[in-house]
Amino acid sequence: MECKILIGGEAGQGIQTVSNILSKYFFRIGYYVFTVESYQSRIRGGHNYSLLRISDRPIYAIDDDKIDILIALNLETIKLHIPEVKREGYILCDENINTEDFPKEDRIIKIPVRRITQELKSRLVENTIFCGALLALSRGDMEEMKRVISEGFKEEYFEINLRALEEGYKHTLNLGKSCGKFPKRNRGKRLLVNGAEAVGFGAIVAGCKFLASYPMTPGTAVMNFIAEHELDFDIVVEQAEDEIAAINMAIGAFFAGARSMVTTSGGGFALMVEGLSLSGMTETPVVIHIGQRPGPATGLPTRTEQGDLNFVVHAGHGEFARYITAPRDQKDAFYKTIKAFELAEKYQIPSIILTDQYLIDSKAVIEGLIPPSEIKSYRTKGNADYLRHRITEDGISPFAIPGESEALVITDSDEHDEEGHITEDLEIRKKMVEKRMKKKELLLKEIEEPLFFGVDNPEFVFIGWGSTYGVIREGIERLINEGYPIGHLHFSDVYPIAKESLEKFKGRKLYTIEQNYQGQFAALLRKETGINVERGVVKYNGFPFYVEEIIKGVKEIMG
Repeated sequence: MECKILIGGEAGQGIQTVSNILSKYFFRIGYYVFTVESYQSRIRGGHNYSLLRISDRPIYAIDDDKIDILIALNLETIKLHIPEVKREGYILCDENINTEDFPKEDRIIKIPVRRITQELKSRLVENTIFCGALLALSRGDMEEMKRVISEGFKEEYFEINLRALEEGYKHTLNLGKSCGKFPKRNRGKRLLVNGAEAVGFGAIVAGCKFLASYPMTPGTAVMNFIAEHELDFDIVVEQAEDEIAAINMAIGAFFAGARSMVTTSGGGFALMVEGLSLSGMTETPVVIHIGQRPGPATGLPTRTEQGDLNFVVHAGHGEFARYITAPRDQKDAFYKTIKAFELAEKYQIPSIILTDQYLIDSKAVIEGLIPPSEIKSYRTKGNADYLRHRITEDGISPFAIPGESEALVITDSDEHDEEGHITEDLEIRKKMVEKRMKKKELLLKEIEEPLFFGVDNPEFVFIGWGSTYGVIREGIERLINEGYPIGHLHFSDVYPIAKESLEKFKGRKLYTIEQNYQGQFAALLRKETGINVERGVVKYNGFPFYVEEIIKGVKEIMG
């Protein structure tokens, strides 16, 4: 059983409110939900929409199947999306919307939204009326929807929204129309989360105590989530005056003993690059979350892309180790954020969490998260003989917190000796570079091998990374069911590169599927492994992949 619902209108019309209520409701009654958001970079106006895919089986992406229900908050939404509505589907709109351009359209259900709001003396309940209408069409559970409404509004607004829900339900039920029944199911211990919540929750579990950021879409969503919970978990959230200040604050806080992070997007990270090198030179950990969006410059602030991989891998002057993870889904984002904090402190390096607008804003139903039983600290207690940058066999110096012991903790952004004082001794310089670069080899032992899904001995292997996992997986699965001899290899840890799994397919036809023009990951794999990986299916218009686009692209490559 599946259903697709699109809620469309202008920015400021409460599209997100309807989406949140409906996704939470269907999740509560035991269904899998996957949502994507399409919005423009303006406060009001412009066409925005939220698309929900609801199913009784696990789903990981949005497909190209037509829409079952279109909730149109304005006329433009009908004009734009009516071709996408199934013949047996429905279009819900206010009775005041002029639909004379569609005189023979029997799928339109007009609801007296304005009239109901006048009776209730509040226009703030318009969207709740549509929720009631949808509930009637799906023969839904009114009591569960009431609970969702009660949690979504302040107590003083609950009663009027409840009346609006009932009015929308009653009017639509009397029409005798239905889009099928969605009986209540057991949802087990599953969770409904978006990527921002997953990254933010992971940071909290990992022991983050300080976040500095200058707001930049889509990374700001992580900052907002942590800020909402800062008092609950004793976290300091600082909106810095700019990105340069933000990363330097976070580095300073980590140096002083607080696990810290920044969150930004590509343009903000561009300003942080000098700070990135400062982290590398001083061997001070920092965690950086980058929510990718199409660039260059301001680009498309509210759209999605995987265009920053080259930049992130090579950012910073000089040579130093770094860990880069690109979570494949919301569940992975939680665990990889914890891992980013752990590796940052363990190896005294910058860790980068590379997401994108698609992952950050999309909601998905996932199996319950299990936090680690212990968050290990890699700090040490210094003594009178302490050397912050002691040259050790494995390249990892003891990491003490200033003021916690008799140790004098010294570092410098210039090249320094073992104690941390500036030096121009070229032999010491050589040893320090070698010490810092040893960490890259150690990191390789921590890197997760990519996931593989496919037939035994595939002729073609399609390689993805980051948030495209779900849509590639669904596309490849359909093709395998059609008899195609293919596989899907998906990377979540993207730097350094894990080589073992890739080596198994050496000599096969290897292609990447990426949301950028150049096929950046294909080039990185060739450079790092020497294995011939070609640019395959690409998309770079700001919209995420749909399943059918993956299928079409793969078939074209295979001939």
